[in-house]
Amino acid sequence: MTIHRRSLLSLAALSPLAALAQAFPRKPVKIIVNFAAGGPLDVMARVLAEQLSGRVGQPVVVENVTGANGNLGVQALLRADPDGHTLLFTAENAITVSPHLYPKLGYEPLADMTPVRLVGAFEQVLTVPASSGIRTVDEFVRKARETKLSYASAGNGSPGHLAFVAFAARAGIDATHVPYRGNAPAVNDLLAGHVNAAFVVIGGVRPHLQSGKLVALAVSGKERSPELPDVPTLEQAGFAGFSLSYGYVITVPKATPQVTREYWQEQLRQALDVPALAARFRQLDTRMINSDGAAARNWLAQSSGRWKTTLASGAVKVE
Repeated sequence: MTIHRRSLLSLAALSPLAALAQAFPRKPVKIIVNFAAGGPLDVMARVLAEQLSGRVGQPVVVENVTGANGNLGVQALLRADPDGHTLLFTAENAITVSPHLYPKLGYEPLADMTPVRLVGAFEQVLTVPASSGIRTVDEFVRKARETKLSYASAGNGSPGHLAFVAFAARAGIDATHVPYRGNAPAVNDLLAGHVNAAFVVIGGVRPHLQSGKLVALAVSGKERSPELPDVPTLEQAGFAGFSLSYGYVITVPKATPQVTREYWQEQLRQALDVPALAARFRQLDTRMINSDGAAARNWLAQSSGRWKTTLASGAVKVE
């Protein structure tokens, strides 16, 4: 009894966050990933979970909850007990895009959950088959105005789909969207010449760019990619102000106590600062950001507003 009483007194003397760190987590922690195992998001989550397991004194496990462009994973988070033992690691689309695509989504992302960390961001590269003879964005736009082209994506509402919609709106072109069940089959048909173009992450086409089978025309981000230093941004290719990046964020249910959110902010900050982890993320075409929850919320709010405007035309349809 005396030892227990002294422990309680010691905890009371600590700051709320320090006291929580001694008593939390009380059980294994689950990170929900709302896309399939083996993809970049899943790989990053498992690397991060390994780092966190060594820090928080409990196992940190990854659970893949897939479907509906990531929306089912969000719903799984919102059904979880908001005690801090369940986190969601997601690409931003389920938060910033889904509300503007799904009229019966069943949740309001920015109202029903709280971001705790903006992990990083990724961009897309506009790619065409080398056999097309197209080598610049200007040539691609001219061709698209002469004849209706097609473009592949990993599915309706996927980052590649959305990037092309935003690009086509700026370029004043119309092209036929061909959705696939993931990036791999989309790239395979691009290589075969069955489709004319695609916006994809660099890692998804790197070997084919190196072999010369595919040609990178431009990247979607504000700056050139270190992986493709000779490839211009779309802004440099003549589309002033065009900049499109997608964030990776970690969130918890809104009702999660503030002190618990602060605990995870600090644990995640330290884990993401580990050089080996940052290097692994770069290999997965992720630009590390590692910003706090306020920065994450600001990123998501701005992105959501941008997609609301872009998708108002009804150019993107989902089942």
